Amino acid sequence: MHREYRFAIRERRAANCWRGAMRIAIDTLFEHPDRPSSAVDYLKNLAKYLPRAGPEHSYYLFVSRRNARHFRDLQNLNIRLVNCLASNEHVALRILVQQSLLPIQMHRRRFDVLFSPGNVCPLLGDFCRILKINTLHHYHTPKLIGRTRSAYRRVAFLKSAEKADRVIANTSATKKEIHQFLGVPESKISIVAEASYDFYRPLSDDQTRGVRERYGLNRSYILFASTLYPYKNAETLIRAFAKLTAPEPGDLELVIAGRDCDSQQVKLEAIAWGLGVRREVRFLGFVPPEDLAFLYSGARVFVYPSLAETFGKPLVEAMCCGVPIVASNTTCIPEVVGDAGILVNPLDVEQMANAIQEAAVNNKLRTSLIICGLERARQFSWGTSARETLRVIEEAANERYRQRTVCALSDAR
Repeated sequence: MHREYRFAIRERRAANCWRGAMRIAIDTLFEHPDRPSSAVDYLKNLAKYLPRAGPEHSYYLFVSRRNARHFRDLQNLNIRLVNCLASNEHVALRILVQQSLLPIQMHRRRFDVLFSPGNVCPLLGDFCRILKINTLHHYHTPKLIGRTRSAYRRVAFLKSAEKADRVIANTSATKKEIHQFLGVPESKISIVAEASYDFYRPLSDDQTRGVRERYGLNRSYILFASTLYPYKNAETLIRAFAKLTAPEPGDLELVIAGRDCDSQQVKLEAIAWGLGVRREVRFLGFVPPEDLAFLYSGARVFVYPSLAETFGKPLVEAMCCGVPIVASNTTCIPEVVGDAGILVNPLDVEQMANAIQEAAVNNKLRTSLIICGLERARQFSWGTSARETLRVIEEAANERYRQRTVCALSDAR
């Protein structure tokens, strides 16, 4: 009788959600210490808001000695840094660390869950894994990624998705592609949208003047903001801009804010020279997020001509700052932008040029796009993103807990 009672108690526990406090690890090693991507903003905001969403849990960031500088300000009683030797400054070593050292750390420190927001997770070890897939460009534009990198991603992403307990996508379009390309059941994929920093908001001309002058922006300008990956398609944007300025350059500039990648800037500069608009195309290089808020607000139009995206965070940033948007009609971009921008074929130079022209000079259209953008931007918040992410983590941990309890009960019987 006493034995049957114990089994009944265990079965009831197995049927209920596990509400206990957890030790949650987050992998940040895919971020370069000196050349961070926009994903570092995601990591910092997530680490800031997760403890608010689930203060009963403890959070541990896997960092390297060098990339830890991005996260030191976040340390408190509920967020701690765990040194794991190498991050993306040594790609091969970083991969080795993720696949070998992280499982050891998970076991040694008795962490309950590993959240891997950088497309891959460890394949070894018995612990709960949540994987966030941010890019599928190796399927959309493999030639622009490179043969070696594309081949690695195909294998690593597939194996990671198979090993993960749950997969997070940031749009429904990305969810469909994860299901299509990686064969992940849709029931295993959760959609959690991203957001932008609180300091992205509309700023007046007087407020933006100082930053614009510091970057030498004294004329009206069209803005593009992103790392210069080939798939971001800045080449077509320059060709479209040349249509606006021909035959006279006038007072309009094209401002390209973003870190160079694989010497793309040299190629883009050559295209601008060939089109006769090099003096009107400004390359600013990397711009800190705090300055970007001023550049967005000061822009006449923000253009995002990317060939493929899984979210496109600059779109949300631009909407928060009240700037009209012209963007590609591909992948998830229409889902993010909604009616807050003009969508164009990213390879149609004429269509892109006409859309930019309309967004720049048609005041009625500009006002409509700005109002729609500000309204849509309110749908993206880090508080919501953190709560939804934690919900996925808890559900996956609960499910694993229930499965283990049921297995233990079966073995005991």
